Amino acid sequence: MLQSCAVALVVALSGQACAPTPDASDTTAASAAPTGDTIRIARSISEDLAGDGRPERLTLDARGPTIDSLRVRLEIRSPEDSLLLASSWASEFYFQYVDRAEMTEAAADSTVRKHINAVLTDSAFRNGVAGTVSDTMLLSMMRDAIRYDVATHQWRTANSLAPGDELPPTAHEPINTLARAVPRSRIEALVTELRDRKTFTWFAGGEVTYVIAWSDREQRFVTVFSCC
Repeated sequence: MLQSCAVALVVALSGQACAPTPDASDTTAASAAPTGDTIRIARSISEDLAGDGRPERLTLDARGPTIDSLRVRLEIRSPEDSLLLASSWASEFYFQYVDRAEMTEAAADSTVRKHINAVLTDSAFRNGVAGTVSDTMLLSMMRDAIRYDVATHQWRTANSLAPGDELPPTAHEPINTLARAVPRSRIEALVTELRDRKTFTWFAGGEVTYVIAWSDREQRFVTVFSCC
């Protein structure tokens, strides 16, 4: 895998932040989950990630029968409501490095809600990634993440996958092959463009963290750091 681990960098990034909007909601009533999901946690926020003065809409929806089996989906939509990016994961990954069996239900509930609530908090949005670590380390990690992101986008486009569609497991090997052929000039152009752009970071459990930024050049969100 050509993706690089960047957990330490995610903590180190600095910049301007934005707080959740008042319409964020937290629903645990069964009536809010007609499919049998007894727990639902919903969050939303508006943030200008593209830098054009027109905020995108970010939503997070987590639902399921138990707190450790929630299906979590993050979406970013344009001001016109078109889907720009989507990411999904399971709340069980929040317990990857703890013994769930030894936790009370209250402790498990607190753990999941803490992580979910952190996705759209002020610290998730930062201005610029340059200058927080040594240039050599920073640029190497950015290049690896961008190379794999470009290859993934190429594969998704060739296979007509929409932004909200998940990659099948069979995609990883051809994406790795494509990544080895991404022109260095394209990678360098994106590094130059994105190193000072506003970023959005989220944690999906275990060691999985993503940092993205909007690219005018690509007209889409590009992953500038990822782990693992």
